[in-house]
Amino acid sequence: MAPTDRVIIDRRMYGPEETILKEGEKGYHFYIVESGMVEVFKIDTDGKPMVLGRVGPGGIFGEMAIIDDSPRMASVKAVQGTTVKVFPRDYLDQRLTKADPVVRAILKVFVGHIRFLSDLQLKQGFNIPQPAVKVSNDSEPS
Repeated sequence: MAPTDRVIIDRRMYGPEETILKEGEKGYHFYIVESGMVEVFKIDTDGKPMVLGRVGPGGIFGEMAIIDDSPRMASVKAVQGTTVKVFPRDYLDQRLTKADPVVRAILKVFVGHIRFLSDLQLKQGFNIPQPAVKVSNDSEPS
C-alpha cells in the first residue's frame, strides 16, 4: 500500500438502540459492521419508524451519501451491542475517482434507484422485514 493510500480507520462500539447516524445528515463516513447488527430505518408520516433493512457482520452502510453526495436517506441504530469500523469519506472518494467512469455512473444510478424505492416504500406504508445483509470479509477495504 502506498503512503497516500493509507487510511485511518476508527473502531466504534454502540449499545442496543443507540443511534449511529441520522437521516438528513451529510455523509462524512461509511461503516462496516464488525460484530452485532444495525437497523436502517426512516420515520413515516405518522412518526413511526419504518425498517428498510438490517446489516450484520461484514455488511456496509452509510456509503450512499458519499457516492451521490446527498444527505443520508435513512437513520441507522444498533439492534444489539455492535462494533463498526468507520472509514472517512475521502477513502471511498479516492477509490471512486480511480474507477472506470461507467462503473461510477452505474453506482450513481443504483443509489438513485434505492433512494426512489425507499421513498416509495415509505409512501405506500410497506414495512417489510428484510434478512440481514451478509457480505464476505474478503470485500473489506484494506
